Amino acid sequence: MKIHCFILLCLLLGACLPSSQAQEATPGTTTNTIPNTITDLPGEELQPPGPASVATNKLTGLKKNDLYHLDTTMGYRQPLNGDYDWLTLATLSFGKMLDQHNSLDAVLGGGVVQLKAGSQADAQAHQPFFVELGIAWQYHFITPETSLKPYITAGASLVWMSWEYRSPVDSKDFGFITRDYLEGIDGYAGAGLRLRLRRHLNLFGEIDVGGIGYLSTTYSGVHNNLFANFGYVGARGGLSLTF
Repeated sequence: MKIHCFILLCLLLGACLPSSQAQEATPGTTTNTIPNTITDLPGEELQPPGPASVATNKLTGLKKNDLYHLDTTMGYRQPLNGDYDWLTLATLSFGKMLDQHNSLDAVLGGGVVQLKAGSQADAQAHQPFFVELGIAWQYHFITPETSLKPYITAGASLVWMSWEYRSPVDSKDFGFITRDYLEGIDGYAGAGLRLRLRRHLNLFGEIDVGGIGYLSTTYSGVHNNLFANFGYVGARGGLSLTF
């Protein structure tokens, strides 16, 4: 009898053990989970591309406008009247871009005047030269980012011309003099073309039409009967450094 009760008790105990193990393995008590998104994976963080990065790449490809420039120029002028044979000049100008198309420069220049051989001016004046100080305006038809830019220009300047008399001249203010000075005004308009050689270096050339008018009396008080007012056509070119 005792043996039968012991066997029955062992069978009941064996039946209870699988039931308790099944309860421990239910999904509600599971501690290990499987990642369900890509962002849960360790060592990798994926970020979707945004419009800000695309806009930044577009802006980096644009060139910025050059605000200031320094120009050196060599030019030739052919007078249309008077006792002048030709004029040459060199200028140095410093300017600023006012906007995408307009620029304004301060100009300092000088040159020599070749008189016609045998003329009245050549018989009395020797080796005339001049210095000028003025302003120049340019309008560019195309924005500064373009490598080839046509433009129109206009300028005006004060002119001081000096020469040596071949024979001393008696002036009412200074007595006998061998050198004299004359003031005048120069004005011109023209058209040109500017070529970008490098990022901050340009090559340009232009054709001008203008004229110079002188005062009727020299610095020494002598009546100006040598240098008449005259018109001219000219050409010049040079280099421009932008920064």
